[in-house]
Amino acid sequence: MNGTWSWPLLLASLTLGGLAAGIFGDGLWDWLCWAGLVAPVWVVARKLRLHWKLRARPDA
Repeated sequence: MNGTWSWPLLLASLTLGGLAAGIFGDGLWDWLCWAGLVAPVWVVARKLRLHWKLRARPDA
């Protein structure tokens, strides 16, 4: 599934999986919850950092 919707669907799946893992139990489920909820935030932060770095570069 290449195209516009592949990344948003992946990030939505990770978020949904993280939220579901938070409901299921403790221990390993807590770690899965954090991983599922932190991964989309990390991806967005990385993309924003790259965007800001490219934008701050002066044109040659």
